[in-house]
Amino acid sequence: MAHAIQEVQEVLAIPDKRAVRLARISMRRLRYWEQIGLVVPSIRQQISPRNTVRLYGFQELLELLVAAELRRRGISLQHIQRLVAHLRGSGFKAPLRELKFATHGEDVYVQDHRGNWSGDPRLDQLVFSQAVALDLLTAKLGSLSDRDPAAAGKVVRRRGVHGSSPIFAGTRILVATVQHYLQEGFDAEAIIEEYPSLTHADIDAARRYAAAS
Repeated sequence: MAHAIQEVQEVLAIPDKRAVRLARISMRRLRYWEQIGLVVPSIRQQISPRNTVRLYGFQELLELLVAAELRRRGISLQHIQRLVAHLRGSGFKAPLRELKFATHGEDVYVQDHRGNWSGDPRLDQLVFSQAVALDLLTAKLGSLSDRDPAAAGKVVRRRGVHGSSPIFAGTRILVATVQHYLQEGFDAEAIIEEYPSLTHADIDAARRYAAAS
């Protein structure tokens, strides 16, 4: 799995217009986050006075998705900035992609590599189910790579990928992930919006796989 993710990290680089669609934020917000140093593109090259190319790699996209998810949960930008600044001052070069975050109301908690949680007050009220699922965000980024159209609707198992659990052919997306979305009432269009490399054939395959299991 680690080798597969490394492959995606090495080849993935998408322009800002695609990055905002992936994170479901505005271009204005993306530009402002770049301006304040929250999420900065890995490549920024001005090719003319009115044209600057910005490319976001895997790591920057992961930071972007985490920041966007925290904002969607109602965490203010100022709060995120203060937390990121504190974590950077504590030795974490890129906390948004290095650490796991969880939220409870307007409070944010951080889990370090040893499994210890710290952050805002009232740790006893932490709702662990609200942790930002970095594994799902990573799978979402991995789904951006090119996929053979012939793989649509096929379920496979790959040695060393998600413990050989069923995934959609040509991706690293767990069938169980889509089944969970279906159980929660999401339709095919909503799931495909989250995972653009999937097709309606894949969603149907997930339904069939659930019925057969």
